[in-house]
Amino acid sequence: MLDLKELAEVFIRTKFHYPDDDDREDERGIRAIDGRAMDRADRERDLLRWLNWYKVLLFFPPDNSTKIAGEIIKFADERHETRLHQTKDSIIQEYERLKERIGQFAPVMRSGEPREVTSLTSKALWCCYPHDVPILDSHAAGALRVISRLSNMAPEPNPSEYACFADVWFQVYGEIQSVIDEADLGGHPYRVRVLDKLLWYLGQPTFDSP
Repeated sequence: MLDLKELAEVFIRTKFHYPDDDDREDERGIRAIDGRAMDRADRERDLLRWLNWYKVLLFFPPDNSTKIAGEIIKFADERHETRLHQTKDSIIQEYERLKERIGQFAPVMRSGEPREVTSLTSKALWCCYPHDVPILDSHAAGALRVISRLSNMAPEPNPSEYACFADVWFQVYGEIQSVIDEADLGGHPYRVRVLDKLLWYLGQPTFDSP
């Protein structure tokens, strides 16, 4: 059986460093989301920079990208509160709402199908609720599937990829939360990012260096 607590302790001790370039860019994105007093064009520019930093707008035409950034900012400005209190059902509900709004501006592929926006939506939602939301990308999802099998964890039946991911993510987080809560993260304000970064690290398609 995989010892998730020990895994988290080792990762925090040896690999979780703060600040790094991702963290600095994250703060820029969060300021754009929360900066209602900022000029709208500046908010869109900074959010676009953040989205491009995470490469979730690759091959999107500039006009589509700008419209998506604007839609995310409108979604953020309509929030009634800035915390979802790590409530899985609320997070999934907000994810589905935001995905629908982003999807209307996603470019169409040659097949005629709209471009996939799952990872884009999860990152945008995290920027709106950075204390609460799990980020889905291919590396994290691959690592979480392995952990779920080794730990006998399975999601409730759901056709949504993100809902399944979030379900298992919160099961794993529940196992290691006490380690994260007690750890010195060097001033890092968003403790959910420990698991995100751990999954991203484990899911890298490379072997570790000696």
